[in-house]
Amino acid sequence: MDRRGKFKAGALLIGALVLVAGVVLQVFRVRDLSGGDVLSQRTTDYFNGKVPAELPGWQARDEPLGANELLRGQVEAMLNYDAYVYRVFTRGDKQIGVYLAYWRKDRMPVSRVASHTPDRCWTENGWTCESMKFNEVWLVPGGGSFQPGQRRVFMAPNNNRENVMFWHLVNGKAFDFGERFTLFTHPGKWLRDTLAYAALGSGEQCFIRLTSNRPFEELAGDPGWEQLLAALGKLGLAEAPVAPRPET
Repeated sequence: MDRRGKFKAGALLIGALVLVAGVVLQVFRVRDLSGGDVLSQRTTDYFNGKVPAELPGWQARDEPLGANELLRGQVEAMLNYDAYVYRVFTRGDKQIGVYLAYWRKDRMPVSRVASHTPDRCWTENGWTCESMKFNEVWLVPGGGSFQPGQRRVFMAPNNNRENVMFWHLVNGKAFDFGERFTLFTHPGKWLRDTLAYAALGSGEQCFIRLTSNRPFEELAGDPGWEQLLAALGKLGLAEAPVAPRPET
């Protein structure tokens, strides 16, 4: 092997070792933070008072993340969140679902959280994406706007259609998924976030997902819907207002 070939082989070996080290450190960080008693740390208390327990004109119920105790345990072990809430509001044949999960600082790698989107999880469970919009910005009731979110329309295996909007906040800022269907994590971003997590840890994270069996436009003007949006805005979705420039 000539000198150039040896250099390339050495660079590839070093890159592979760095990647393996990053993955190993990533796993150890997650294990260390779980403390061996992950389930007892999970609670909806973090979201109490932040997500409406009821909406005017709508009936509310809280749902588990799995159909039975075994599935719930598997979901909790996989997501490793600190807190979550999954609340469903119904009025007649209309339905709104809000799912939020929270991870404190250094709890989970950004790349791991970003990989669990409806694009991946729902598709793997037989759902079909019918349409998608990237980095869509919604107006906040009362003024201002939300940070960019990812919008989808999915068809379930039973032919029920679900409208979806989701955000992943990292240290209060929307994660940039790019203009792509996130069935697979972008390799470059995965490597970047994996190594950053191994070396520096991760920031505070929140995943927010809204669903409805109606197009979101049909909910506009509904007092309950606007109350829910206003609450999510205060939770971190609303863009910070830009300070006006001083006059010269």
